[in-house]
Amino acid sequence: MLQALELENFKAFGERARIQFAPITLIFGENSAGKSTILQALNLLKQTLESREAEALLLPRAENGIVDLGSFQELLFDHDLKRALSIRVKLSIDKTDMVRSLSGKNKIAIEFRFKRPSIEEEVLLDQIGIYNKESCIAQFQPLPETEYPETVPINHSFFHNPLFRISRGFRYSKISQVQRCVWLTEKLEDWQPEFKSCREHKEDILKQLKETLRDYANSNEELQEDNSRLQEERNDLKKDIEFLSSDFDLEAYISKRHKEEMNTVLGLQGFLPIVSGSTKGNRWRTGFRSLSLRRFYDKVNVGSFATAAGSALEQTLTNLFPMGPFRRAPERWYIFTGTSPQDVGYQGDLLPDLLFRRSNLVKEANKWLKHLDIGYKLEVKPVGTNSGDLFEVRLIDTRRKGHVDASLPDVGFGISQLLPFIVQSLVSEEQIISIEQPEVHVHPRLQADLGELLAEAIKPPRCNRFIIETHSEHLILRLQRLVAEKQIAPEDISVIYVSRGHEGAKAERLRLDEEGDFIDEWPNGFFPERLRELR
Repeated sequence: MLQALELENFKAFGERARIQFAPITLIFGENSAGKSTILQALNLLKQTLESREAEALLLPRAENGIVDLGSFQELLFDHDLKRALSIRVKLSIDKTDMVRSLSGKNKIAIEFRFKRPSIEEEVLLDQIGIYNKESCIAQFQPLPETEYPETVPINHSFFHNPLFRISRGFRYSKISQVQRCVWLTEKLEDWQPEFKSCREHKEDILKQLKETLRDYANSNEELQEDNSRLQEERNDLKKDIEFLSSDFDLEAYISKRHKEEMNTVLGLQGFLPIVSGSTKGNRWRTGFRSLSLRRFYDKVNVGSFATAAGSALEQTLTNLFPMGPFRRAPERWYIFTGTSPQDVGYQGDLLPDLLFRRSNLVKEANKWLKHLDIGYKLEVKPVGTNSGDLFEVRLIDTRRKGHVDASLPDVGFGISQLLPFIVQSLVSEEQIISIEQPEVHVHPRLQADLGELLAEAIKPPRCNRFIIETHSEHLILRLQRLVAEKQIAPEDISVIYVSRGHEGAKAERLRLDEEGDFIDEWPNGFFPERLRELR
């Protein structure tokens, strides 16, 4: 799940800025301060990922894409090609076998640093950084193409028996780039949990390694003949057994494991690490990281840590549902496309088909239209008696005594703009819904009432999260009231204020207390415009 975002040299942000997310994140600030930049950074990664172009590092523009950010140079702060663009995404993930090491933390961050040396050269993914909470664990940089293998061997930890991995691997054609570890933590606290676990289960680990060594001796002689890699791994096993049989201390353990992990390489698809292996000089090999050893102790295994971060980011971007400041204008009639959409579409264009196919969703939406006191009730019905797939979306006026309805284009523009957001909030589960200015064309009272919808949608069974760029004083006031009434917690809300100075944009988080009051002072006063006009 998305926890935080850090940007450096990205559009409005020059110096590194940190945006802390919560179930409900509201981004405030003056026009052109850099609020949209935060959403655009996430949308840029999602757009690149969804392109499924294996070699696409960044796609600022794409046909029918989510966002159009121009060229890479336009992404850079001050359009300065001497700068490196950095995006770090912090995530919380389940404690799986892949990442349960490193003090057992389930917070992980991955940072991408992009460069373009000159206007004549291509964009480079110059470095990938892997972080555990705020501590950097490892850094990777591109491996020269002259050192690329024909296949990238899958990390040994996926297999019980090392003999089975000889013919296993990802084809080079599926890999856009290979990066190797150029820096790895040597902090005692980062290695202490692994060292302690290894010492505690030393005898069990030794037994497992000796059994593996016997497997080599008993394997098919044909398989071993002239196989230098098998011979090398057998020698490594002997060295491992010798080391573990000694009375090694923490520093000796770190020295050995650090050297092993520094051989780690990552195979990338686009900007995402998807597979890891190990190399020694110009030769590709794997270490002794047998999956069966995980029964006994946890290892840093930085390649698995990096690919787990990539997998978590991919899942987060898949769950991200961006909506722009304007949804598609409603039409008078619709022709059913023959599909059953699962969402309203980024521009709200799939809303009619979604309502047409899911009558239960129409009922749920009507409950919220009533709760929000909008004064209308949705009705989706065929046009005529023999119209086939032709249908219309109408609004029944609930304030009238008789049955008075109207076509969606005939009511206020604000309703048609807000309706896709309401429906998406109801149909989503465990999604991150981002939206720019949902209050556009919406009455102040209704802006405030949207806080009720947000508070409900972040709770089970939906468990959604929201990132909202807004200017609405009414929305934040309602959420403050809900905190005071204990309907939501202060930590459920992250208020980010973005300001612009001579050195670029800055993002400041304004915290709330248990009574819904701001702990941190609102820059320049809390919506001082009202007070200025009343004087």
